[in-house]
Amino acid sequence: MQPPPEDVLLLLAHPFGDTWTTLADWIERGPGHRPLLRPVKARSRLTGEDLPLSVVPFQYRNDGAARLAIERGELKDPWT
Repeated sequence: MQPPPEDVLLLLAHPFGDTWTTLADWIERGPGHRPLLRPVKARSRLTGEDLPLSVVPFQYRNDGAARLAIERGELKDPWT
C-alpha cells in the first residue's frame, strides 16, 4: 500500500542545492522553471523510514525516462 502523498518527503536534487518537499507539493508544483530539479530520495514523514522512489508516480519523476515518455506522447505532461 502506498503512503498518501502528504506523508512522503522527497529530496529534490539540483546542481545549485538540494531541498526537501512533500510528494503532494511536488505533484502540485513540479519543477517550474528548474528543469534539472528531480526527486532522488524518498522517506516517510511520519516514521523517517526510507521509501523507494517508486512511491513517486512515473510521470512526476522528472528524470530522463519520464521526460522522454512525455516527449514521445506516451504520458501526459502533468504540469501543463
